[in-house]
Amino acid sequence: MLNNNFMLKKVADEYMIIPTSDKNVNFSRIFNTNETGAFIFNNLKDNKSIEEILELLIKEYNAPKEVLEKDLYEFIDELKKRGIYND
Repeated sequence: MLNNNFMLKKVADEYMIIPTSDKNVNFSRIFNTNETGAFIFNNLKDNKSIEEILELLIKEYNAPKEVLEKDLYEFIDELKKRGIYND
């Protein structure tokens, strides 16, 4: 489940996942990501399952399923480490 204390912001050509609960922004908690990371984050925010997101990635990107699955789980693991997502 996605932690509701984070939101996605686009700044120039980059995406950042930032905490919304801190009164003073803790820059160490800001997580830079790319368009694919933003795609995954937004789908998690829409309460899509990891399996649903994988199917959406397959439809969106022209890459082998194994590559997309590996990238998806690596991104989810990084979100977990940062307290942005938990099972």
